[in-house]
Amino acid sequence: MDIDRILLAVAVMIAATIVASSVAKKLSLGPTVALLVVGMALGPYSPRPLLTGHIDELRTAGEIGVILLLFLVGLDTQPKRLSSMRRLFFGLGTAQYFLTTAAIAWLLLVLAPIHWQAALIIALGLAMSSDAVAVSSLEEHAESASPVGRAVMAVEIYQDFLTIPVLAVIPLLAARSLPSGLAPTALKTLEVCAALTAVYLFARYALPKVLAFAARKQGIEVFNGTVVAAVFTAAWIMDTVGLSSALGAFMVGMILSASVFAPQIKASVSPLKGLLLGVFFMAIGMSIDLKEVVALGGPLLYYLLMFLLTKIAIVVVLCLGFRLGFRTSLLAGLLLAPFDEIAYIIFSSAHSSGLLTDRVYAMGLIMISLSFVVSPVLINLGYKLAERFPAEPKPGQPLKAPSESTHDHVVVVGYSYVGRVICMMLERASIPYVAFELKHDRLAEAKKERHKVYYGDVTDPATMDALAIARARAVIVTTRDYSAVKLITGTLRQFYPSVKVMTAVTYLFQREELRKMGATQVVALTPEGTLSFGKSVLGELGVGPDDTETIMSSLRADDYGRMRGVGGIIPEAKEAAGEKG
Repeated sequence: MDIDRILLAVAVMIAATIVASSVAKKLSLGPTVALLVVGMALGPYSPRPLLTGHIDELRTAGEIGVILLLFLVGLDTQPKRLSSMRRLFFGLGTAQYFLTTAAIAWLLLVLAPIHWQAALIIALGLAMSSDAVAVSSLEEHAESASPVGRAVMAVEIYQDFLTIPVLAVIPLLAARSLPSGLAPTALKTLEVCAALTAVYLFARYALPKVLAFAARKQGIEVFNGTVVAAVFTAAWIMDTVGLSSALGAFMVGMILSASVFAPQIKASVSPLKGLLLGVFFMAIGMSIDLKEVVALGGPLLYYLLMFLLTKIAIVVVLCLGFRLGFRTSLLAGLLLAPFDEIAYIIFSSAHSSGLLTDRVYAMGLIMISLSFVVSPVLINLGYKLAERFPAEPKPGQPLKAPSESTHDHVVVVGYSYVGRVICMMLERASIPYVAFELKHDRLAEAKKERHKVYYGDVTDPATMDALAIARARAVIVTTRDYSAVKLITGTLRQFYPSVKVMTAVTYLFQREELRKMGATQVVALTPEGTLSFGKSVLGELGVGPDDTETIMSSLRADDYGRMRGVGGIIPEAKEAAGEKG
C-alpha cells in the first residue's frame, strides 16, 4: 500500500469512526457496533470498498489494542473486592457460566453441523456477558448498589477471572484437532507451566519494585514506558509458548490491580488502547462478508434469539434459587444477556487457530454485534415491567464494579502536609475520598496512616478521565507547585466545568488568578497565617479578645485591602513566587 493510500485510509477511517460513534451514542448502540459498521463499509466486501487489502496487517496492529484491553480488564479485577460477595461470586457466577456454556454447546451440537471443539469455543465466548452494557444500565437506573447490581457484578467479575483459562484452552483445543502426531508433548506442557510461572513471579515481585524505582527516581514518562514494556514482555512470553499473548497482559494487570500505581497505569494505557482497539474492531468488520451474512438471514436471527433467551432463562432460574426475588432475577437475566466484547477476541483467536470456519466466525461476530443492538431495548422493557414489582432494599455498603468509579467522592491532589490534614478531616467527616501523589516517599507515609493515596499525575487530562472526575463531588488541590495548581484548575474548568475546585495557595495574587480561572474556593495561606500569628502575639501582649477580633476584622475587610501593599498586590510576594512583573 502506497503512502498516499495509507494517509487516505487513515483519514477516512478516523472521520467515519467519529461520525458513526456519534450516531451510535445517540442510538445507545455503543462504540463497538459503530467500529464494526465502519469496517464493513470500508472493507473489501462493501459495495464501494475503500480498503481492499492489508486487512491481516491492520488486524495484527489492532491486536496490540486487544493486549492492552485485556491488561485493563485484569487491572480492574481486584481480588480483594470479592470478600463481600463470596456467595454470589462462587455460587451464582460458577453456575451461570458453566450451565450457560453447556446449554449453548449442546444446542449447537444438536442444531448446527460443527465439530465439538468449535461448539465449545462458541459456547465459552457467548456465555460471557458485556460489563459495559450492564454497568451503564445499572448507573442509568441508579441500581449499582442494589441487589440487582450485586448479583450482576458478581457474575461479571467471575467471568473476568475466567478469561485466562478460556484463552489458554484455545491452543489446546486446536492441537486436539490436529493429527495425533502433532499433539502437545510433556515438554510443551512444561513450557506452558514455566511461562505462566515466570509471568506471575515477574508481575508479583519484580515489576512493583521497578515501578517504584521509576516513580521515585525517573518520573512519570519512564514510569509509563516501563508499564507498556512490562505488558508486552508478558505478552511475548505467552506467545512464544503458543498461548494467547493477551493472557500474559491480563495476568500482569490482575496482579497489579491492588497496587498504589493502578490508577496511573490505567490512565497511561487507556488512550493507546482505545486507538489500537478501534483498528482491531474495524479490521474485524472489514473481514465480514455482508453477502454471507445476508445468506445466513433467518438462521442467524434464530440462533441469536435462542441464545439470548437461554442466557436470560438460566440467570432468572438461578437467581430465584438464590432467593433474590423475582424483580432482581428478571433484571439480572436481562442485564447479563448481551454477549461480551471479549468474545470477539476469543473468536478471533479460535479463527486464527483453525477452530472456526470463516462462515461460523462471521456468524459469531454478527451475533455479538446484534446483541448490543437488541439488549438495550430488552433491558428498558424489563425495567418498565419491573416497576410493577417492589424494589428490594439496598444494602448499606455499595458494591464497586470493576469498571465503575466511586460516585460523589472527593479527589485530593497532593499528599503534602496540607493534603494529609485534609485526608484526616475527610475521614473523620465520613466523606469518601481518593488522593494522588507523585512522590514515592509520601506514598509510604500514606500507607502508614492508612490513607487512600495512589500514585498518579492528575495534571494529565487522560488521568482525569480515567479517574472519572466528572462524577466527583469536588477536587481539592493541595500541591505546593503553583504552576501545577494552575494547570489542574485550567484543565478542570475546561473539561469538567461542573466539578468544584478548591485549593490553598501562598499569596493573594495567586488566589485572584485562580478565581478568575473559575476555581470555586481558594484560600491564601500567607495573609491567614500571618493574621493567626498576629492574633497570638496580641494575646501574649495582653490585648483583650474583643479588641483582637476587631483588629483582625479590620485587616480582613475589603478582601485584605490594608495588607495588600501599593497597587493592590504585594510586590515581594510575586518576586518570591518567581513571577516576572
